[in-house]
Amino acid sequence: MGVVWRARQLDLDRAVAVKILHPNLASRGDARARFVREARVAATLAHEHAVRVLDFGEAPAGLYLVMELVAGRTLRAWLEDGPLPRAEALAIALAIARVLEAAHRINLVHRDIKPENTFVDRTPAGPVVRVVDFGLAFIADPQSSIGRMTDEGILGGTPAYMSPEQARGKAVGPSSDVYSLGCTLYEMLAGRPPFLGPVAELLTRHAYAPPLTLRELELDPPADPALDALVLAMLGKSPPLRPTAAAVATQLAALAHPDGAPPSALRLRERSERVLPRPALDAVDDDPGAVAIQVDGALPDELRLELAAAGVRVVASGAAVALFAPGASLERLRQLAAGPIPVITDVAPGDFDGVAARVRVGCRDALPRPVRADALARKLRRLASRRHLPAIGGTAT
Repeated sequence: MGVVWRARQLDLDRAVAVKILHPNLASRGDARARFVREARVAATLAHEHAVRVLDFGEAPAGLYLVMELVAGRTLRAWLEDGPLPRAEALAIALAIARVLEAAHRINLVHRDIKPENTFVDRTPAGPVVRVVDFGLAFIADPQSSIGRMTDEGILGGTPAYMSPEQARGKAVGPSSDVYSLGCTLYEMLAGRPPFLGPVAELLTRHAYAPPLTLRELELDPPADPALDALVLAMLGKSPPLRPTAAAVATQLAALAHPDGAPPSALRLRERSERVLPRPALDAVDDDPGAVAIQVDGALPDELRLELAAAGVRVVASGAAVALFAPGASLERLRQLAAGPIPVITDVAPGDFDGVAARVRVGCRDALPRPVRADALARKLRRLASRRHLPAIGGTAT
């Protein structure tokens, strides 16, 4: 949206950075408003690890924003050589967490924490860190004149670092910044963000898929269990269950200085819990995009959690899209298929005769074992779109 120049402030004889709104946006009211808003938001936060705003105004060249000239390179440039040394990664993440702690204290949400928006200058005393680019930030306070410029349902951020709520176009808050910091810390440690792929795939994975743990990546040296647990907690799917920026800063400080107070214990959760913690299952009830399914037979807890994370609600009765009958006999499937809703079951991988037999008794489909939640969810959504059923109904089990 603009270009940044190195400049010299003549009256104080100091080097500064001047950001000028791009000329082809100068006549657009929304672009001007966003530029002004960035200046006001950035000026609201005074912190040693946040870029300082020195001046703002309009000249014949257009709207301009004068900031301190930040030394060093973006964190993205440092990451081009691979993962960072563990101690340096912790120090950088700690600096960002402290900026977020201060920002969240005044209800300021950055919304675009990522390596490109973090400048790092390597010095003998350690990395000097500055968080920049508050173009997407807002004050999460209805009394503030600095509000959002994107409505719910509009994506704002960078896909590789988007929180699940951002990926789904939902309202965001301070916990969204914590998730993005978790993605950034993960990349500093592992050399890659938690999820890779095209944009649509990235958004889906952020919204529903559990990341590999640092332990599963088999890093050299191995990640401290407490660090692994902290990163996973930051990458939790449920915003209320993520640690606050202040808690993250405390934990990182303890990990960065092991001779001090030990970090508080964070249990390394099972993979199913990392998809969607149990207390957050009720959130599916409020999701208008969720689909309902009845189940005949035993449903493993992990699959139930993964289905919830994929927007599938298990109901005991009511307007379900289909009935899922894992492990059912052909006779039982015949009885169920005589009912009012389609039946989906499972079958051994490669058992094409078994699939044909299940179709003959009336099953709509048969998925290979072990059934993947994303595959079942896709079939349910296709059925829902064809039948035009209500997305949710019945009583949750």
